[in-house]
Amino acid sequence: MRAVTMKSTFAILTLFLAATALAPRQSFGQYAWVPVYTDAAATEAYNSAPGQTGYATYVGEDSEEFDGKGKGSDAGCKGDCECPRCRHDSWVNRSFFGVEYLQWWNKGRRLPALVTGGNPTATTFAAAGVLPGAPILFGGGDVGQDLKAGGRLTGGFWLDDCETSALVVRAYGTEGDHSQFSASSVGNPILGVPFVDQSAALGGLNNALVLAYAGGLTPGIDAQGSVGAKASNDIFGGEIFGRTLLDQGTDYRIDLLGGYQMSRIDDDLELNTALQRFDIGGNPTFTTTDLFDVENEYHAGTIGLMGEFYNGPLTVHMMGKVGIGNMNQRVSISGSNTVNGVPTGGGLFAQDQAANGGPTFNIGNYQRDLLVWSPEASIKATYCVSDCLSVTVGYSLLYWTRVALAGDQVDTNVNRDVLFDGPYLAGGGPNPEFTFNDTDFWVQTIDIGLLLSF
Repeated sequence: MRAVTMKSTFAILTLFLAATALAPRQSFGQYAWVPVYTDAAATEAYNSAPGQTGYATYVGEDSEEFDGKGKGSDAGCKGDCECPRCRHDSWVNRSFFGVEYLQWWNKGRRLPALVTGGNPTATTFAAAGVLPGAPILFGGGDVGQDLKAGGRLTGGFWLDDCETSALVVRAYGTEGDHSQFSASSVGNPILGVPFVDQSAALGGLNNALVLAYAGGLTPGIDAQGSVGAKASNDIFGGEIFGRTLLDQGTDYRIDLLGGYQMSRIDDDLELNTALQRFDIGGNPTFTTTDLFDVENEYHAGTIGLMGEFYNGPLTVHMMGKVGIGNMNQRVSISGSNTVNGVPTGGGLFAQDQAANGGPTFNIGNYQRDLLVWSPEASIKATYCVSDCLSVTVGYSLLYWTRVALAGDQVDTNVNRDVLFDGPYLAGGGPNPEFTFNDTDFWVQTIDIGLLLSF
């Protein structure tokens, strides 16, 4: 429901912005782009040019009483004066604020094969759900590559009347990705969760936890069950930076950027199974739950360049910057199972130490800190529709060199001996075990928005 509401809101905003951008500019103030000169002769030359319909403005110092501090000393120049110098005297009048709707897509997040299927009439129970022969129903590839809605807020103010330096604050976020799968079966089709069996007897062979199998090539087996899996991802962040003028011409300016940025990339993976065996006395029930919760928190200093190129009401902004800082990766692994409703230990891919000792396996909390680079590039077109209001359309790319994702933390090697509170046997593997794994990660956006300059 949250995703639908957010998409509907941004769809309405997109239509409004498109209508604003296509409306004739005269309806918003037809004198918004005439030049302003401090030279009276240049002003007169512009206004008297053949075919000229606009009128230049002269803001030169025509009073000897000018005090050199941005206001004249004559009685006509008060604190509420609307002349070009006085109207920028307050920091409020040097402020700007923007809101943007983002069409957001990012690099896919790889998941191991988590759910397999098959036809019991063509498969023995020993091969049910086992890779590579079984078809994969969920996992075994990338998720989270579809378009998502997001938003970005920008605010700031110029530190001086000549607009040579400014302070800018930005914050962004997305509705997130929630890739889900669920299925249930009374025996046909097959449902299974594949793994590599590291038990003492079958160390290294492919196997599966069979949740549903009945009426197949192996008679007498009657297993019915269900499975649910969910992979979630949320990204948000913000930054504060200063920009100061490096070079300027009649139709461009180039600024140096420097500041601080923060970002969070949260990634979760949850797997739940339920099984009932009607071919065993008492019709026992079994459930498992595995949860991999990963957080990446990044803090970095940034430096870069911004260029602005002007052509009448149209301005093209280009920005490139790079951050370098600390990425704190945190992984929390938990799991549980029940037999006839009684909790008996870890899950399937998340295991605690067996009751009789042995390896500690992978349930627990882990964290580490890494030095990470984060380049960012963007291009944006701004169209001025009035003295204060502009419409923006742009593209941006954010990149992090090392990010931990939940699917990469899953060890698909499982010591089957310890499932459902079984004892650890000599010769069995220490699996599942935990090892930090990470990858690079990127986000791309197409954005449309409004910029309000006071």
